[in-house]
Amino acid sequence: MPTSVRGNSERGFTLIEMLIVVVIIAIAASMVSLSVSASSDRVLVADAERLVDAFTVAQSEARSDGRTIRWYGDERGWSFERPGRSERLSAQDEGPQTPDRFEDDPSLRAQTWRATPVTLILSPNRPVFFGTEWVSDPLVLELAADGNTVRIERDAAGGYAIH
Repeated sequence: MPTSVRGNSERGFTLIEMLIVVVIIAIAASMVSLSVSASSDRVLVADAERLVDAFTVAQSEARSDGRTIRWYGDERGWSFERPGRSERLSAQDEGPQTPDRFEDDPSLRAQTWRATPVTLILSPNRPVFFGTEWVSDPLVLELAADGNTVRIERDAAGGYAIH
């Protein structure tokens, strides 16, 4: 004995079909959220790698030129600066000179973070200088953006590690 009119039961979705659709949507949503967080983490790591490359170039430049280079960093980006040098090389030119900010140097010119804004935590908390000495002070610099954190560590030999 039939309980319903033929074709009447085929109009709606069953509970199993609804559960399958909900599971598929949940899986898709989790994949999207993972890819977004992974890409922001990769951007921060790429920023750290660019900064380590710039630190290495700054150290080499300071050693070859003989002038100390200072690094400045904030939430928007970073820059390097060294004392200026007179156009005329004479002993009488000891007055203040315009600082060299490396505008023409592609490695040391001012840069912006790709993952903005970036919070910087420097340990020890003092200015970062690159001098002519072959032994550097160790430092730890943490970059944080969008809930991700990357650590840059410099050892006494001037080597860098990104964690």
